[in-house]
Amino acid sequence: MVKRSAIFCAGAAFICSALTSCGGSGGGTEGSPAPETQQPSGVTISAPKDAMATDRCGLLPADAATGLGLAPQGKEQSDPLDPEAPSPCVWNSEDGKNRLSLTPLDGRSLQAYLDNKSKYVDFQELSITGHPSVRANQGDPKQDGTCDIFLATKEGQILSAQAHVMDTSQDACGIAQKALEAAVPTLPASK
Repeated sequence: MVKRSAIFCAGAAFICSALTSCGGSGGGTEGSPAPETQQPSGVTISAPKDAMATDRCGLLPADAATGLGLAPQGKEQSDPLDPEAPSPCVWNSEDGKNRLSLTPLDGRSLQAYLDNKSKYVDFQELSITGHPSVRANQGDPKQDGTCDIFLATKEGQILSAQAHVMDTSQDACGIAQKALEAAVPTLPASK
């Protein structure tokens, strides 16, 4: 239990630091791509959506959350280490063993992850609901029970999904991907 808690805390600290803006001064967690600043990413997004136009805790429909074994309503949580970091909405299972967070990130391009893929132990390019995405993890999701997937909703915007499972026989990456598959179709088109 102590080992699992340590892994959970380490994973939470990583995503919190990955979500903060990384400056050119070398700040941030190694492998966390710096946010893009109005540069074309080279990643084609055929049907852009705007994840920032939706309430964070409205990103995942209630029926999709319960289908994943989570509470129907999530709760927005600020980063205790960096209150200025984007706040995720977090859904927990009733027993507290599984957790999912969704965070829209403005000013970040998927290309930043693609350019830094060698820094990830687990890296895979995906297409989720027709949107380019990457699975980018600094550890092995099967061992750690934590998985991060980043989906390009539009140019310069990412929707991040992070899943934690206490029972590593469960597929954390499957939960994160299913959450994105449910969330993206409900997002408004980008203007």
